[in-house]
Amino acid sequence: MLLVDTPLNAYDAYDDRSTIENGFFREAKRSWFIERPARNTASAFCSHVYLTILTMALTTAFRTWMDAQDRLESKGEETGIRKFRERVRQENGNKLIVFDEDRYAIFETYEVFILCGRKVLKPRGVPETITKDDILQKYSVFRE
Repeated sequence: MLLVDTPLNAYDAYDDRSTIENGFFREAKRSWFIERPARNTASAFCSHVYLTILTMALTTAFRTWMDAQDRLESKGEETGIRKFRERVRQENGNKLIVFDEDRYAIFETYEVFILCGRKVLKPRGVPETITKDDILQKYSVFRE
């Protein structure tokens, strides 16, 4: 219950709700091309309830399917092109392509920085210290 001595409390309490309703919902309605509000009838209410339940069911089904795909992938089974692309993206996310005229080389990001003379924190799975010579030897490049 709001006290009469603080009449603006009701107004202040409504701020968050008005932000959601006037901002977020309006944006959602525009992106879905909803031009008018739903009618306040029994059939409109039933349609809304059915759509809500359908959306919840589809979301639950999708999450269950994604969990099953993750379990299959953790066992080493192929689970489709999207998972394959995601795995390739993760494996190659920290690589750089360096071009030199008509030649190119693909390096780990930390290797490029070390070759440029910068100090780099030890990456995961890499020996304690790594030098320019270690990187050049890895790619069978010899200093002249």
